[in-house]
Amino acid sequence: MKPFVVIRKHENQDNVALQRLIREFVMSGAWEAFVSCLFREITLQLIVLGWALMFIFFGIPLYMCALAIPCVILLIWFTVYGSYYNKSTELALRPSKLCWVAEIYEPLLAMNAKAQAANIERCYTDRPGPEVQQELGKMRKNIIGTISCRNHLAMDNAGFITRLAVSPKYGLTPVTEYLIQRVLQYASDSQLYAIETVTSECDQDVREIYLKIGFNIRQVYHKQIIGNTLKVMKSQLGIDLHEWNQNREEINVEVPVE
Repeated sequence: MKPFVVIRKHENQDNVALQRLIREFVMSGAWEAFVSCLFREITLQLIVLGWALMFIFFGIPLYMCALAIPCVILLIWFTVYGSYYNKSTELALRPSKLCWVAEIYEPLLAMNAKAQAANIERCYTDRPGPEVQQELGKMRKNIIGTISCRNHLAMDNAGFITRLAVSPKYGLTPVTEYLIQRVLQYASDSQLYAIETVTSECDQDVREIYLKIGFNIRQVYHKQIIGNTLKVMKSQLGIDLHEWNQNREEINVEVPVE
């Protein structure tokens, strides 16, 4: 009895589970962002500035000024985790008119979440298929992923993927692929001609999945956080739906079955 996934439209009773899921997904990237910030130029600048302030203005002995190092590290830790917490709360509470969830059906006694995700071989749209109806009584279901789509703000007849989140316990694949494919199928059925999204430098694994499905990097730019001192690299990804429909059979990602 292998687990399977159902990609369905969001319902009101999913709100609590979705908010928890989005917070977990966003916060799971905070540690990587923290480590990345430690090796940026701004960290050394803050250490030197703190060292100078302690020595010149407060008369603290030079060797004691080394305390500036752990102080700066703590400052960066609180800043990064605070910004990620605010981001997770904002995304979790942001309303979305067009949203799908990924619901996994797995054995009642399943323990290893990532092992269960690795064994997923079937994905259904809206409801479980008739061939698995007899197994439902022996399985439990959990929401492990979500994705939203809105109208593109800069392009006509195009969509923009937002609020993609997958439970860190189950890993990104293959659930992320199923969710993106569901949005592309909806956009194609709605006669949209393109879908775009944006990923940050800390979302390398998600970006690789987009590229695997057929997205192209439209542009790479840097978003300023603190003037020119601290910047975050962003990648704008896009896919032409007409081309995606033509090449879908050549892409090594399954489309959810009805």
